[in-house]
Amino acid sequence: MSFSWKLVGAMVAVTLVAVGGTYFFTTSGLHERFDLYLIKSREAHAKEAAELLGAFWARNRSWEGVERFFTLKFVITWPGGQVAQWGPLSQYALVDPAGKVIACQKGVVSPGEHVSVDRLRYSIPVEVEGEVVGALVPLRGDLGPLEESFLESVRNASLVGVAIGLVAAGILGAMLAWQLASPLRRLIRATERIAAGDLAHRVVVRGRDELGRLAQAFNRMAEALERSERARRNLIADIAHELRTPLTVIQGNLEAMLDGIFPLTQESLAPVYEETLQLGKLVEDLRELTLAEAGTLPLERQEMELAELVERTCDAIRPVAQEEGIEIEAELERGLVVEADPHRIRQVLGNILANAVRYSPPGGVVKVTLKREGNEAVISVRDQGPGIPPEDLPHIFERFYKVDRSRNEEGSGLGLAIAKAIVEAHGGRIWAESVVGEGTTIFFSLPLFTG
Repeated sequence: MSFSWKLVGAMVAVTLVAVGGTYFFTTSGLHERFDLYLIKSREAHAKEAAELLGAFWARNRSWEGVERFFTLKFVITWPGGQVAQWGPLSQYALVDPAGKVIACQKGVVSPGEHVSVDRLRYSIPVEVEGEVVGALVPLRGDLGPLEESFLESVRNASLVGVAIGLVAAGILGAMLAWQLASPLRRLIRATERIAAGDLAHRVVVRGRDELGRLAQAFNRMAEALERSERARRNLIADIAHELRTPLTVIQGNLEAMLDGIFPLTQESLAPVYEETLQLGKLVEDLRELTLAEAGTLPLERQEMELAELVERTCDAIRPVAQEEGIEIEAELERGLVVEADPHRIRQVLGNILANAVRYSPPGGVVKVTLKREGNEAVISVRDQGPGIPPEDLPHIFERFYKVDRSRNEEGSGLGLAIAKAIVEAHGGRIWAESVVGEGTTIFFSLPLFTG
């Protein structure tokens, strides 16, 4: 069964329960209140009738001729038609003080018959000058034709209301089902197209309700899938490109040795060995990046004073920088303790420093700072290189991304991507600022240890 029919059925079922319950409680309550009304009304009429009967007896000093009051029947005309209605005394019997029937409606009890003691308990006395000359005894509580006609009209009106409610529920349910099912069908078709590989397909958002937000979430998911697929294809292309160069060098050198063009000497094998080292480093970088992005990179966290680690890292790279004529200056705030893996943080800072030294001109200065900002320790590395164009800056932390489109730069293009993954694995942030012609500053932050 489709969602639309289920929704219509649910609407009709809920309406049936609600209207049916309302009908049941309304009619049952109506009967109860109407019966109470009849009882009180008949009691009032009986008391009035007892006064009239007392006047009749006082005038005649007997009950002769009183039977005609108990056999009155008249026709009532009303919008619902005509009904024959017995008089108000049709529900009573007139008895003498001994309980013997004097007059009543025919076919109920017979004149001269004695009524039971139980009925006499509910009798209404007929008094004349303080003397009880008789009593009115209720015989039965049957409804008259007029009352029956009234209750029947109420029941019919309630049934018509139930039918109208069910029809309205069916119509409203169908309209609601169409309004709900239509966007759902669009989402189903869009999902099928996405599953078939059409990642560029989007759903038209036509509201701000839950279904509209669902469509927006679907579109965001589709965009994320499209970006992921594009990144996957780019990654495969980048890996193939990065592997092609060393493999080409290795293959060319080995073929030249096999053909006797190059002699099989230590000097001819050295480039092959260097390229295998480059391949090994590329594979290891990819492994680390994959583990870090998956959240499974092993981290040996420990409390450490961050200034000492930064200082040791700067000292380690300073000789290489001095060979290039580049100075490394450090401005460090002491006493900033973090809980992190010192090897991984040193790897991040070392990679950033190596890039800064690589792009700084001879005679330049690489400035390293460490300071506290709120609940974070922020490390920055500023070089005096050519800077990064604004269109490239948002992408420098992506894997294999190189600002130089010719790809003649050194390195695999994974260093900053690995640094970003490691910093985020520690709960930190990493970002960059750059001005073309003035240099680039790489920042990364780590949460301070609070104990």
